[in-house]
Amino acid sequence: MASLFPSGPPLPAFQSLLIKGPYHPSAPIHLALSHAATFPATSSQAATRILLITPSRETIAAALREHNDDWIGTHSGRGDVLQLSACTTVFYPASAAHFSFLVEMLTTATDARRNNATTILEQAPSLVVLIGLSAYFLEDVEMNPTGHPWTVSSYMTLVARSLASFAALRGTSDIALALFDSKLDDLKLPILKHPTGAKKPSKLENVAFYVQKYFDLLAVFEEDDEFFLNSSQEDENEMDSQRRNRMHIFRRGQNKAFETRRWIERIDSHGGTVFVWDEINSESF
Repeated sequence: MASLFPSGPPLPAFQSLLIKGPYHPSAPIHLALSHAATFPATSSQAATRILLITPSRETIAAALREHNDDWIGTHSGRGDVLQLSACTTVFYPASAAHFSFLVEMLTTATDARRNNATTILEQAPSLVVLIGLSAYFLEDVEMNPTGHPWTVSSYMTLVARSLASFAALRGTSDIALALFDSKLDDLKLPILKHPTGAKKPSKLENVAFYVQKYFDLLAVFEEDDEFFLNSSQEDENEMDSQRRNRMHIFRRGQNKAFETRRWIERIDSHGGTVFVWDEINSESF
C-alpha cells in the first residue's frame, strides 16, 4: 500500500490527493517507492512508471539533505530500493510556462508513433507526483505584492492542465495524481486583477480553498501541540529536541477528518531523522 513514510499506516486508496502543510521532504519519495512496490516487476519492462515534477532540483535536494531521513540514508543503496527508484522519472520545469508545456506535451511511445510526435515516456505512468507548485508564484508575490501578474486561475490552470493531460494519457489504466505543496496556505492571490493604478487593491483569496475542490482526498500536516508523551517514555530534554506532528485526512467536501495520525520525528545516534508512531492517539473513523 502507498504511504508517505518508510513505515507506519498506509494511505487510503486515492485517485487524486493534495498534501499541504509542513510535511517531511522525503514524503514524496516514500510515496513513489511504496507505490512502485505494489506492482510486480517483469524482466521485459519496468513494473510501472511514476512521474515526479518539481520546479527546482536544488530546492528538493537541499530539503532532503537537511531533513536527513534515516531510512533513505540506510536503504537507498540497496538493490531492491534502486529497482523501485528506477521506476521514477523526474522533471524540473523552471517556470509555470515550462510546466504547462511539459504536461501538455507528454506522450507515450505508442501515441508518439501514431501522432508523429516526440517520444518522452515509454509507457503511461500509474502515479504522477507534483511538488511545490506555489514556488512558481510566491517569489513574485512577496517581491511585488500589487504588481505581479498572477491570479487564482494561474495556479488552478496548472492543476487543471495536469488533470486533463494525464486523463488523456492514461489509456486503459488510471493515473493517480498527488500534489505536495507545503506553501499552499501561504499563497493568496486575487481572482481578478484591477487595472494598474486603480485606487482599490484587488481582494486576495486563499488559493488552497479553491485547489482543494479538485482532489478526492486532502492530507493536512500540522505540528501537534496536543501530543505529549509522559515522563516514563521521554525526558523533557529529549522532548524539546523532537518534533511532534499529526496528519488529518479529509474527503472532498467534508470538514471533519476521517483519519488522524500522530508521530514524532527524532534524531538518531547517526544524525538521521526517524519516525516514531503514536498508535494510541491516532484515529480512524
